[in-house]
Amino acid sequence: MRWTTALLKFSLIATCGFMSMTSSDGPFLHKLDLASKTTVPAPAKKTKLSKEAEESLSKAAVQKLDRMNKINDLLAFSRGDTSSTVACKNCSLASEAASIRFNQCSTKNNYMEAALERQKTSASYIGALLRTPINKKPLIRPVCIETAMYLQSAASGPVVDYKTCSGGTSKNAPARPCVSENYFTLVNNSFEVVSQCMKTYIGEGESAVAQKNNILAVFGMISVESGFHINIMSKTGAGGIGQFTQPAIHSVNKMISETEEFLKSHPDVRCQRLANEFLKEEQRMDSKKTCDRISVVEGNPVTNMIYTYAALKEATDYFDTNVFNDAKMKAKFALPADEMAKIKRATMVWSHNTGYAGLKTPLTKLLTTKYAKKKVTSADKFLEELREYARLYPNKGNAGSSARIKETANYYAKIQTKIDLIKDGAAGGSCLN
Repeated sequence: MRWTTALLKFSLIATCGFMSMTSSDGPFLHKLDLASKTTVPAPAKKTKLSKEAEESLSKAAVQKLDRMNKINDLLAFSRGDTSSTVACKNCSLASEAASIRFNQCSTKNNYMEAALERQKTSASYIGALLRTPINKKPLIRPVCIETAMYLQSAASGPVVDYKTCSGGTSKNAPARPCVSENYFTLVNNSFEVVSQCMKTYIGEGESAVAQKNNILAVFGMISVESGFHINIMSKTGAGGIGQFTQPAIHSVNKMISETEEFLKSHPDVRCQRLANEFLKEEQRMDSKKTCDRISVVEGNPVTNMIYTYAALKEATDYFDTNVFNDAKMKAKFALPADEMAKIKRATMVWSHNTGYAGLKTPLTKLLTTKYAKKKVTSADKFLEELREYARLYPNKGNAGSSARIKETANYYAKIQTKIDLIKDGAAGGSCLN
């Protein structure tokens, strides 16, 4: 799909309205509300600025409006919309105003639908997640997850492939899976329940605000890595929601028993069920089996999401041990708790791309040179400086090419940019409830 074609032809569809629904899976999932599905879009006009209005706005505001128009065009193209809706009445950014919209499946992209329907009638937790309506106020607004899914390219290409699994064997799929109601519900509900269960796991001892912002950062990371698609594979072999490689799975499996124990002892029965159903020894990911990372039959996206959080916990522990709890390094920070949490959050998700040593090298270089005789008093300034140090002082494992250096240096900033882009395309406001 070419952006230049898509951006000239289509605009985003957004509508109002909620339909209250209930769930028969009460013991494990709360009663939730599902945004109503819109079937007939109405035309709307793109926002245009007069010369006088444009001159009265700051350059940044004009650029933001242009960016919103472009992302709306791209999302409309991805959804298959050919017109746009009028602005909805009685909508506000403080409430969930945009309806969730689903693809009309085709023979090219409906290859996951049969498996989803079978799972929906099963007694498994995947079935419960499929049957449970979408929460109206979860940690992350559903419209933001929907937007992330539609932003991911609809076709296999030079960077990623979509896969199907049959009998444990994977093969290339012709296109991104249809974002149907079943598919979206499973992805959205899986992220919600796993995030609710594991927010204290990756944010132990942090404030409730910091823990929620951790989830927003994970949302941004997954949006960059996979666009929340279950069956996506990179050309380098990383697979699924969290884009796991064989070495990454092997590493997580060494400490997954800790994750299992955390979930088993969780006061929420839903979290206990995650441990009992997805982390039994025979259910854990095998690093050599592609379908373990991407197949609904193998428990995804739940399993992949649990592994994603387990890997982030491993990263948190690594940087606590090797940097933040080291007496000399710890003394260099003079920040309030939530500002310190911001830096830890950044290293947690940043290292998903750089590797632990890949980020530790520029991080310690920054602390021992620029902050040799002064303290860190601004988290945002420090993270911008870390971006520059990642470019100037890459770990040898990331220094093989200028492209890799640029990728690792800019990865955290890319997450922030993706979150902002999704916010612009998801009816405005924060993606975090």
